[in-house]
Amino acid sequence: MSKWKRFTAALVLAATLAALALPVSAATSSFTDVRDSATALNADVLRLMGVVSGSGGNTFNPGGQLTRAEFCVMAVQVLGRGDEVPRHTTRTIFTDVTSSHWARGYINLASSITIGGGDKEAGSRLISGTGTGQFKPDSLITYAQAVTILIRMLGYSDTDVGAVWPAGYLNLAGAVGLSDGVSGLGAASPITRAQAAQLFVNLLRSETKSGGKFYETLGKVQEDVTLVAVNVTDGGSTGAIRTSAGTFRPAAGSVNPTGLQGLRGALVLNEKNQIAAFVPDGSTSVTITLAGDAQAAYLQGTDGTRYTVAGSTPAYTNSEDEPQSTYSKLWVDLRAGSQVTLFLTDGTVTGVYYASGGLTATEAYVVTGHLTAGAFSQLTGGAAGYTIKKDNQAIRFNDIKPYDVITYDPFSNTLVVSDLRLTCVYETATPNLATPEKITVLGHDFPVLDCALESISQFKAGDSVVLLLTADGQVAGLAAPTSEVRTTATGWAGSDGVVLDLPNGTTVKLSGSVPDYAQDRVVTISASKGNTLNVSRISSTSIPGDFSLTNMTLGKYTVAAGARIYESIGSSAMAPLTLSDLEAETIPQNQLYAYHLNSSGMVDVLILNAVTGDAYTYGILRRGSVSSGMGDLTAVNTTVSVTNGSGGLGALITGQDFKDNSFGGVADSARTVGGSKVAANVFMLDEVTGVKRSDFFQDGGKWYVNARGTVYLVSSKVEGYIRNTGSWISSLDDIRAYSNDMTLYIDPVGHRVRIIAV
Repeated sequence: MSKWKRFTAALVLAATLAALALPVSAATSSFTDVRDSATALNADVLRLMGVVSGSGGNTFNPGGQLTRAEFCVMAVQVLGRGDEVPRHTTRTIFTDVTSSHWARGYINLASSITIGGGDKEAGSRLISGTGTGQFKPDSLITYAQAVTILIRMLGYSDTDVGAVWPAGYLNLAGAVGLSDGVSGLGAASPITRAQAAQLFVNLLRSETKSGGKFYETLGKVQEDVTLVAVNVTDGGSTGAIRTSAGTFRPAAGSVNPTGLQGLRGALVLNEKNQIAAFVPDGSTSVTITLAGDAQAAYLQGTDGTRYTVAGSTPAYTNSEDEPQSTYSKLWVDLRAGSQVTLFLTDGTVTGVYYASGGLTATEAYVVTGHLTAGAFSQLTGGAAGYTIKKDNQAIRFNDIKPYDVITYDPFSNTLVVSDLRLTCVYETATPNLATPEKITVLGHDFPVLDCALESISQFKAGDSVVLLLTADGQVAGLAAPTSEVRTTATGWAGSDGVVLDLPNGTTVKLSGSVPDYAQDRVVTISASKGNTLNVSRISSTSIPGDFSLTNMTLGKYTVAAGARIYESIGSSAMAPLTLSDLEAETIPQNQLYAYHLNSSGMVDVLILNAVTGDAYTYGILRRGSVSSGMGDLTAVNTTVSVTNGSGGLGALITGQDFKDNSFGGVADSARTVGGSKVAANVFMLDEVTGVKRSDFFQDGGKWYVNARGTVYLVSSKVEGYIRNTGSWISSLDDIRAYSNDMTLYIDPVGHRVRIIAV
């Protein structure tokens, strides 16, 4: 792919693009007119081998019928003998295959290939004529004729099959699996291009007369190889194919068989270490968006499906430093909203692929005008059947908005749309402001793509600008701030900066001073002169309706699959959540605090109000006091602090009553009185005694406890307290192992077990 130097105002998608995401193994063919998943796979197997290249306009024409000449050409290419064709163009073997016929060399070569130890009889040649010295190259090939050629390619001659033609060949074809997936054809029936592709892929998998699979005759074979991505960069140029066995270039040259991405099978390399063939083994793959953070033993998609994953399962990423590891190393980096592809064999996960936060995009489009036709083909390398996603949510063409940034993920065959924008001052860049490779804002270096350089040239040092960022945080362009183009960046604020959320599910740290009222909360982000961090808490004056987890809607709005979800106590304490943290199917409107929409009108940030209780800090409540004021106006205020095994909470002023040294929960308000922070809410936990180990059970990867006939969810952050030592235990397994006599402490908000005393 060439390096583009300009903003591109023209974008388009074919009207036939599906709006729903498909599994990687579905009909994501590299041919624009293939919708059937089996044909998509077969056609791309042959495309990788150089057997088919498509007809005009990158189409396969699956319903088109084949001539005898066309089928002969395919047979020679499958054998890998196409380089011998020029030596056979000067002979005349058949009277109707003259020097002007386009397939003359292929037909002559095929008629010279003999089967069975050099036997020169016509019946043992790969192809034969009509018996009158003619071949009839432009006549349609019949099913019986096609099967005969393929049986001979497997090493069988007429003497092996029997004297009765075509019955002997057709019977043998059924016995060796050559005719699998091809039905309803008589011996004299013409075959379509789709049927021919099925026959040739069956040939690759069939056993030869001498034993072994046919594909084993084509080169050096590596089994159980996963084809991770096509059209990747290797040695400075694109067009290579990344596999779990390494990165290789196709022997057929520049091909882009997207229908094979995510599949596992046999990889065949020629003597030049180029890919001669890839034969899928029947395993499948599916791309999911995570409903919650990954767990050590499983992943769960937003559709509720849970996949068990062993720690030793191979894991692949787009990282050049470590493209392959194991799930045990990868899962800690997988967050809610991340898009993950799973490779499945008989329902068992045999591989995991994740496009990490590394620099995945090399080119991008920025929408700056009306969308017109023909602009995506160069970005996708001609791939068809792709989906469009924004915030991991499948969208339509009309949902792409001005100043959105589009990149292409070849692995999942997806156009990734980002509306991430960060307002700042253009003042720090490397190596210079005119042609930067990096733009530094708030201590973070944002890499600059070549397509941004023309828009960058329109600005000078000190100008206020909006960085138009890709889903993985690269600068695709600059724009002047307007009411239409302004910051959309959101993230989690700490005391020393914010963690900026990227649309691909990862984050970057931006440094700067954050006022007390915004700390530990989700905020919108911008920067002013001198790289000064500006934040604003997200709030809403009205909520449009209930949050349906079943439909992923907030009133009339769609909640994007990659939306960030938080819980607050009114406008006070806040905690991040995942969908898997929520038990109810619907969160009512009165338990929702705020929301944020992306440029396509989908919810990308949603803040719940006191639903799970996760925004509280739990532990032992300690009473104290603090004096504030001056002279005779000095007042003494009661304070509450929390002691637990994970850090606790410092003293906060409160007017609420609580019992000293009791188990409870506290939320801070970010307000101060006389320089001291104020608690938003304080409560004591409900106590349930006499609980045994056997009362605990797991369901759907979560722990529950049946205490006196009532079932409670055990918080994933539950802590154990050992009464006689005053120490804390952080693991539920260790808590249950320590004692068989337990007391539960349950919060009155989410009704979850927060502390277990033993």
